[in-house]
Amino acid sequence: MSCRAAPWSRPSAPRARSFPTSARLRNPFGGMNVWKNPILKNSWRIGDVPMMFGLPSGLFRCMASSGSGDGGFSRPQSTDEAPMPLYSWPDKQRPRVCILGGGFGGLYTALRLESLEWPGNNKPQVLLVDQSDRFVFKPMLYELLSGEVDVWEIAPYFTELLKNTSVQFVKDSVKLLRPSDHLRREPGGSCTGGIVHLESGTVIEYDWLVLALGAEAKIDTVPGSAEYALPFTTLEHALKVESELTVLERSRFGKSSPAIQVAIVGLGYSGVELAATISERLKNTGTVKAINFQTTVCPSAPPGNRDAALKVLESQNIQLFLGYSVSCIREVYASDDPDSMATDAKEAGSDDKKLLLELQSAQRGLQSQVLEADLVLWTVGSTSQILRLQPPDAPFVIPLNGRGQVETEETLQVKGHPRTFAIGDSAALRDPAGKFLPANAQVAFQQADFAGWNLWAAINDRPLLPFRFQNLGEMMTLGRNDAAITASFIEGLTLDGPIGHAARKVVYCLRMPTDEHRVKVGISWFAKSAIDSLASLQNAVASSFPPPTPTTNRCPPRSAAGAAMDPDSEISFDFPPYLCQYKSGRVFRPGSNAVVPAGTDPLTGVVSKDIHVGAARARVYLPPDAADATAAPPAKLPVIIYFHGGGFVVGSPARPSTHAYLNDLVARAGAIGVSVYYRLAPEHMLPAAYEDGWAAVRWAATLGDGADPWLLDHADLSRVFFGGCSAGANIAHNMAVRAGAEGALPDGVTVRGLLAVHPYFTGKEAVGAEVDFAPDVRGFMDRTWRFVFPGSLGLDDPAVNPFVNDEARAAVAKIPCQRVLVCVAETDVMLIERGLWYYRELKASGYAGEVELFESKGVGHAFHFDKLQSPEGVQLQERLVEFIKK
Repeated sequence: MSCRAAPWSRPSAPRARSFPTSARLRNPFGGMNVWKNPILKNSWRIGDVPMMFGLPSGLFRCMASSGSGDGGFSRPQSTDEAPMPLYSWPDKQRPRVCILGGGFGGLYTALRLESLEWPGNNKPQVLLVDQSDRFVFKPMLYELLSGEVDVWEIAPYFTELLKNTSVQFVKDSVKLLRPSDHLRREPGGSCTGGIVHLESGTVIEYDWLVLALGAEAKIDTVPGSAEYALPFTTLEHALKVESELTVLERSRFGKSSPAIQVAIVGLGYSGVELAATISERLKNTGTVKAINFQTTVCPSAPPGNRDAALKVLESQNIQLFLGYSVSCIREVYASDDPDSMATDAKEAGSDDKKLLLELQSAQRGLQSQVLEADLVLWTVGSTSQILRLQPPDAPFVIPLNGRGQVETEETLQVKGHPRTFAIGDSAALRDPAGKFLPANAQVAFQQADFAGWNLWAAINDRPLLPFRFQNLGEMMTLGRNDAAITASFIEGLTLDGPIGHAARKVVYCLRMPTDEHRVKVGISWFAKSAIDSLASLQNAVASSFPPPTPTTNRCPPRSAAGAAMDPDSEISFDFPPYLCQYKSGRVFRPGSNAVVPAGTDPLTGVVSKDIHVGAARARVYLPPDAADATAAPPAKLPVIIYFHGGGFVVGSPARPSTHAYLNDLVARAGAIGVSVYYRLAPEHMLPAAYEDGWAAVRWAATLGDGADPWLLDHADLSRVFFGGCSAGANIAHNMAVRAGAEGALPDGVTVRGLLAVHPYFTGKEAVGAEVDFAPDVRGFMDRTWRFVFPGSLGLDDPAVNPFVNDEARAAVAKIPCQRVLVCVAETDVMLIERGLWYYRELKASGYAGEVELFESKGVGHAFHFDKLQSPEGVQLQERLVEFIKK
């Protein structure tokens, strides 16, 4: 076949030329002129629409009618035929290029056509058709599961990508292809390339066609696979897998139930990347079972990538079943006997479903096995879409190979169809060694470039270029900070680990479709990397300090000689286990200063952000149902204003244990969380923490000063709760007292409850078992309180002794909370008595609301931060959630 194609001539152009003989396909009617034969002209119909060899006869009348010129749709009018929507091209003279499929091949071809210089009036009108409204950067779908990327970064809307171009976009599915560029034409006749039928009923007439539809996952290969296995090839698939994993994680969270089990069928690139990503996400809470027909992983990968993949798979909690194939998948129900499974729900009496995969050996010496799984992911097999799009009367009008791919010339033109190009997974091309080119993004990138150029050449009657694939190397992700890259131009070089991970992201950022999107994604990824690096650096620096000894948690001892003369070494105040202050003013906090950034929590799905709240700062948490932009808007949510503990001198919402606790509380309660970064003593003495706390309360009570979208969209200000632990419970109590003043909160704001967990209160007079304390304990309490609040009245200050006198008692009695929950811990020696005292005194103060008490047995002060998943931690959390939801 010649590498020259006929010009794009249209019926209205008198200079149009017929296709060269070399481009003609001998039609099945021999030399008969099918365009003039009255018998064949209308020999068959589709429904009520008469057809002329795949083209509606009404279509040609429609071509002569005036169009709207707005790229919309017009309808051919006929008295004897049903109207058929016809896409109206804006210009009646310029070439019409229809691109089917908006993946790497289709979108990048459209952008390539847009970037070329076109002589005269030859610049084509380009229409891109895809069943989704988003372009998906498929090689990075795995990062959605690890939380490394956001949906907008790897799945931008087509309208956003094409807004600065002349390319038109239509969201629709292809129903039928009816090319006509293989038929013999009379000189001066129509040179239209054919028509496309869409599922919506719309018909598109084109001059040039690009088939870039890709392939679909084929999972109906064994019994049960279509019903119970999930593919992983589209954005919808990835979001579905993410949702299933989240449900499994939440159902196991805080419970001693069996580990999550995920089975992955196939260990090519996709299977390996899924296995590594999911295993890293589940950590010790789950197991990945990876099954592959071959006895190795990634058999077609370069040795460097394969070795890096095996190293990662063997180092994680992944079980490899090599040399096996899946014979069937079935669903069973867990019975009361953990060693047996029931296949009938009534027989089992349980809704705990499991999936069983029956494996048969593909290699000698292996025994058949049965695997149990909660989730099955299928990564093997694909099928071409072209076969089902062929006309029923001419099922082989588009030549296909045995795999359902389109047979093409070297120029990417479909054999026998000079006006149709096929690229990506749709095309069957071989390398110089005779092997089929891989169906990956790299091939599609390069084919799009050639397809765009060859369309330009064909339209301008220039020579077309034969496609030559240049293998630049292969990349794969192996976890959140791990990847492998093998470059083909440097033999034996493989970059793996963090370096490979960074290089892979840089390459993919540069491969984003448009300059604008590249910049946005690059800035976003750089910011995330900077935050992660800063958090890692802080953790590394904090971990370099020796932990305090379990017996004293004291500050480093002074040197024997000369220490008294050194103000930076002489301790002026020791506040174990939190800090010590030196005479120079230097403060040493021996505990960890590790922090975690705000963002999406992979375990609970809670989304958080750091924000200024008036004069203070806070971390705001949104539960997963409210954070899911694709879900229906949930009902308005309660608001929990939370204050962390730490003796007023340490801690923050970004502390790992505090952040994890708030994520869990917000997810379980289905509430918005506002966790306050209050200023710490001794750098900022009390009442600074109280002032910051009140700033956060006022901010939340005014819906973020009327400007925070999370509060505006989701907050129910008739259900506001104050809560905290230890010193944070003290702050929560004082905020409630302050809220009881006339006009303190805006109208419509109701403080529904106060959660005081292991509250920090004290006083000069011992209460309950405090009478047994050693004499110096009361002095220590007085010294530490005066240390954090030098201007206070000591232990008789109402801020720490809320029932010290009648005035303080009356102020507490007027707190606006409808209910108060006081939580104490059985072995919290220092503060349990004060918690019980607070409960008794509040009930006796004249407070009109309900007061509840909850005691955790066998545990100590603030135990739940380190033992959130323990039975006692779960019990306490469930009690708090019940209180909020009541």
